[in-house]
Amino acid sequence: MKKVVTIDVTDAVGTGDVLRQAVTVCVPDVLQPGDRPVVIFGLPGGGYNRAYFDLQIDGHHGYSEVDHHLGHGFVFVACDHLAVGDSDVPVKPIADSVVGAANALVARTIVDGLRAGTIDEALPGIEIAASIGIGQSYGGFVLAICQGDAGVFDGVGFLGWSGLQTVPPWPETVSLKDVVQQKAGNGLTHPMRPWFHYEDVPEDIVAADLTKEMGSMKADTAWSTRYMPGGPAVKMDRQPLDPGSVAAESAAIDVPVMVACGEIDVVADPWQEPVAYRGSRDVTVAVFPRMAHMHNFASSRVSLWDRLEIWANGVAATKGR
Repeated sequence: MKKVVTIDVTDAVGTGDVLRQAVTVCVPDVLQPGDRPVVIFGLPGGGYNRAYFDLQIDGHHGYSEVDHHLGHGFVFVACDHLAVGDSDVPVKPIADSVVGAANALVARTIVDGLRAGTIDEALPGIEIAASIGIGQSYGGFVLAICQGDAGVFDGVGFLGWSGLQTVPPWPETVSLKDVVQQKAGNGLTHPMRPWFHYEDVPEDIVAADLTKEMGSMKADTAWSTRYMPGGPAVKMDRQPLDPGSVAAESAAIDVPVMVACGEIDVVADPWQEPVAYRGSRDVTVAVFPRMAHMHNFASSRVSLWDRLEIWANGVAATKGR
């Protein structure tokens, strides 16, 4: 079952505007009464929506992380941040912390709905073994805020995100403005290509992902989106690429943490990452070969998904000990 659900996050945002976030709740057909599945919430990165976790690409197969986890008995909730994908775009100014608070409300609402059996009339209540949040790239920034402030998940995975300093995925000679205005290339010549896609990713996938609209980070694909999380209304007093941008929130995380990245990524030194999560007694680091920053396009993506499942099951097995 894959069902689109909208969650009212008006109270979490607090501007008075009615705002909703969209998620796709994915439940395996193999789920049996009495099963205790792990629920994984996927938060996509900047320029991507929830379809990043359920990639359906013409002429290719096996790119859906959702389908992979469903086949192994996991529940997966693919999330659109505020202003991303099918979620509402805030108009009144909001802080970056509000984006994390809205995601926390979404996660709690979905977990409560799964347990109560109110997500779908055909789906009875489910006893959940653990809830896991994973954030890819900018989604890791939002996840750190969400977990550090609200503590909503039993474990968190940061995929292509550094709790110390995320390194920009473009040459120092190229500015973000140059990238958006396509002065540095587009499609197969896009300056982010070497950092986003390993050399063995099929060229038609690379071209589709990195052929952007002029003046935008949006591509003409199902997984691309116009706005960064929170949209243009976000008023930030910090930037995700600043050193220690979420240092306080990361240090406050007291649940198991997984840090995963490709051999080419935006994490300068993966083996230093546990320093950022001093509140956690359980930090796992994994680096995957033949993988660049956009993990779910990599030829080695299944290795990441399998390792994530092993880690998530471990979180569930040791929860509360």
